[in-house]
Amino acid sequence: MSEQYSALARLYDDLMYDAPYEEWSRYIIELLHREGVEPGAEILEYACGTGNLTLPLAKAGYRITAVDSSEDMLFRAQEKTRKNALKVNYACEDMCRFRLNRPVCGAVCACDGVNYLLAEAELRCFFELTYANLRENGVFLFDISSAYKLRNILGNEFYYDDGEAETCFWQNRFDDRSKTVRMELTIFIHRGGACYERQDETHVQRAWECAEVMRALHDAGFTEIEAYGFLSGDKPAGQEERIQFCAVKRRTVNE
Repeated sequence: MSEQYSALARLYDDLMYDAPYEEWSRYIIELLHREGVEPGAEILEYACGTGNLTLPLAKAGYRITAVDSSEDMLFRAQEKTRKNALKVNYACEDMCRFRLNRPVCGAVCACDGVNYLLAEAELRCFFELTYANLRENGVFLFDISSAYKLRNILGNEFYYDDGEAETCFWQNRFDDRSKTVRMELTIFIHRGGACYERQDETHVQRAWECAEVMRALHDAGFTEIEAYGFLSGDKPAGQEERIQFCAVKRRTVNE
């Protein structure tokens, strides 16, 4: 994913200007609180990006280790962290390989990180590793763009964003066989006068069904697995665009 978020890193916050990060962070904190993970606890955040949810969690008092595979995205997250006089431990790592020295109370993966896992083996590996990174009674919170959204809203669409310094064209193609949407981005960065630099990126996301995700969580050892409509406590509707998952690590008799 690191190369995918090279050119896009500088545009990411502008493109996500309408994302409800304040409400989103409050929602995550409420779920953590419900599971007994209070401010002061150690949290692992996967696919932290430019830190738009990292910083509110840190401001709330959580001690965070934040992981992303893109150096460019992490650079921007670190800049924001310094400007806000906060402390976050950042690591440039593949979230499917990152292992903590000691387990933590909670793990968070927001804004499509799990959609970038394209094969069932990757999904199961990530869940098993997260289980190992959590303490007993640790909570795992993550969301996905729903299969409905990738097939019917993002799939086979064209978007563009024309800013003062950059212009981004975004062409999507959904493949029913692989259950993936391929997103081809062309970015023109203004370098002065009539000079523009062109950069291209390709992103691929998997349309995971809710049942597939819940089965993989169960097989990894998680219990109390729940799925909600985004920013709600209700079961996901048929046309839900984003689904929030909550799972807990409980000690079993064999552990």
